[in-house]
Amino acid sequence: MAAASRPDTEDQDERDEPPARHAGVRDLIAAYPWLPIPVGLLLSAFGVWCFAGLAEQVYQGGPVLRVDEHLLRVSLGLRSGLLVGALSVLTWLGDVLVVLPVSLAIGVLIGVTRKRWGPLVLLAASSAGTGLAVYLFKIMIARPRPQVVDALVVEDGFGFPSGHSAHAAALYLMLGAFGLRLLRSRWARGAVFAGAVLAVVITGFSRVVLGVHSPTDVLAGWALGASWTVLLLSLWLSGEHLPRLIDALVARKRPR
Repeated sequence: MAAASRPDTEDQDERDEPPARHAGVRDLIAAYPWLPIPVGLLLSAFGVWCFAGLAEQVYQGGPVLRVDEHLLRVSLGLRSGLLVGALSVLTWLGDVLVVLPVSLAIGVLIGVTRKRWGPLVLLAASSAGTGLAVYLFKIMIARPRPQVVDALVVEDGFGFPSGHSAHAAALYLMLGAFGLRLLRSRWARGAVFAGAVLAVVITGFSRVVLGVHSPTDVLAGWALGASWTVLLLSLWLSGEHLPRLIDALVARKRPR
């Protein structure tokens, strides 16, 4: 009788076991904490390659300029009063007068609440490096603002790359990365990162619709800001994980 009831007990134990969970990205990073570093460096190099290709096309008057003109004319059909009014406000998301105070404020907030001052240094380096790079490339490429359409807001200086787009990509992608690292809730992490990407896209879109930048200006700004931010994050992670990796390698070489 006891032998007959044993299979029933085993079946019940199998039913009580929790279903197997597949490993996710966070599990992979936990097992190999150094993995984001080479991935980040490769992404940063890819962004630089994209920026260089766009800069060459613009500087040499390549065929991408005809695509710019076509897309600018298409954007004229999107200029409704409501959209233009909204984008005239949202475009300030990439203005240095907004980006710099927001960077410093969030960096200080994280430092005070989390006792981590690395994010403040990263945000400051991201804003300063992006601003310097945009200034230098504008002078070197010296591309005028779009002449195919009338600008709806007043902007001075050259057009390539878009400073608003570069600053938005550098700041909001950095904040999205901090959200993925510091927040515990999966929904909160997803919402913060999605909001960061949306802010970057809206900023670049507004520059084209308002007629102050060509699409390639915006794409180059995104590539420049994103590649610089990813590079800084990769170097930051390497500074965190490299000492532990060296200690682990040394421990393996010690005689037991």
